[in-house]
Amino acid sequence: MKTSRLFISVFAMGTLLLPMSAYSQAEDETSIIQHITANGANEIVMPAGLAERLLPNSDIQVEEKKQNDNKPASGRMAGYRVQVFSDNNARTAKAEANAKARQIRNKFPQYQTHVMFTSPYWRLRIGDFKTRVEAEGAAAEIKTAFPTLSKEIRVVKDRVNIIAE
Repeated sequence: MKTSRLFISVFAMGTLLLPMSAYSQAEDETSIIQHITANGANEIVMPAGLAERLLPNSDIQVEEKKQNDNKPASGRMAGYRVQVFSDNNARTAKAEANAKARQIRNKFPQYQTHVMFTSPYWRLRIGDFKTRVEAEGAAAEIKTAFPTLSKEIRVVKDRVNIIAE
């Protein structure tokens, strides 16, 4: 009895699949994007790079590249920052890092301050520098302005925010 049920279900599935596969082969070769945009009234919004993967030789790819060429290069990259403070005291470290960030921001508004928590440390890092030389120059300025912090000030490698000008 079990074999006949199994045979019937496989047979039923096979009969259902045949018409579907015949239908898909009978469709014409136009892509779905051509079908949707046939009258010119529809617009397709795709994530960056999807059009290139789906349609390697399309006009969409060329238009997207033109738009990207006009944008300035910005984002995150490997660079340097000046570490001014690092502490793992759970009660006072966050407040102390924020207070020092305010002091440095007031004295050096041209530098970004970054208060960050990487368990168990609260750290204050200054700036987004592409080169170590730029970071060392800023570290020297900060040491001169805040001699009490000079023991902790050092240049560290970090992921920095770069905004093209």
